[in-house]
Amino acid sequence: RCADCGFDLAGDRVEVVPTAHYMMGGIEFEADGSTALKGLYAAGEDCGGVHGANRLGGNGVANSTVFGGIAGETIGKNTTAGTPAQTPNENVITEAITRAEIPFNNTGKHNLNTLREDLYQMMWDYVGIVRNKNGLIHALKKLDEYTEQLNQVSIDDGNRAFNLTWHDWQNLDSLIEVSKIITTAALARKDSRGAHFRDDYPETGPLDKTCYTQISKTKNTLKTAMIPVDFTLVKPGQTLIKEDNTQP
Repeated sequence: RCADCGFDLAGDRVEVVPTAHYMMGGIEFEADGSTALKGLYAAGEDCGGVHGANRLGGNGVANSTVFGGIAGETIGKNTTAGTPAQTPNENVITEAITRAEIPFNNTGKHNLNTLREDLYQMMWDYVGIVRNKNGLIHALKKLDEYTEQLNQVSIDDGNRAFNLTWHDWQNLDSLIEVSKIITTAALARKDSRGAHFRDDYPETGPLDKTCYTQISKTKNTLKTAMIPVDFTLVKPGQTLIKEDNTQP
C-alpha cells in the first residue's frame, strides 16, 4: 500500500506527522516491567516512555510484544513455588466496591451515551492536536462537571452479573479520569514536543533540558512533577543513523 502511494519502506524514509491516535503516556515502569507497586508489572500500551514524545504508527504492537515478554520473564524469576499469597488490603477493596456501587444508590436521570459523546467532543475540541491554556482550563472545568453528572446517574440494580450499563458507567468513569490526567499534563507542559502542540507555547525549548510529565494522585487531587529526561542511549544532537551522525 505504501508503494502505491510512492513510498518505499525498504529503502526510503517516510514522512511521519502527529495525529490523534494514542496516549503517549502511561504507567511508569522499569526496563524489566516492574512498577513502584510491588507485585504489579506492566507492559505495552498501558506504559509510558518507550517511544518518547510521539509513538509512530504500528510501534504499539512491538511495544506489547517486547515488553510483555520481558515482564513475563521477570515475573517468572521473581515468583518461586510455595510463595505465600499476600493478604489483600481490605480497605482498598471496600473503597473500590463503594465507588463501583455509586449508580445503584442514585436517582438521577443523566444519559450515559449523551455524557460519553459530550466527553469525546469536548476533548477533541479543547485537548486535541492543537491546545492552549484557556482551552485546557475550560476542559478541566467541564471534566469536573462530567464527574458530577456521572455520579448522579442511576442504574437498575436488578441483575449485576450481566449489567452492561453498569460496565458503561465504570468505563466512562475511567475515561473521565484519564482525560483529567491528559489535560493536567498538557497544561503543565509549557512547550511543544512530539504529538503535543500548544499554540501559546509553540517552541520546543532546549532538548537537553526536556522533562517528562509525572502525574500522581492523592485522594482526589492530581499532583504534577516535571522529571528531567535521562538520555542514556542517544544524546541530543546525535542519531542512530550512522551516515547522519556528525558527532565524533
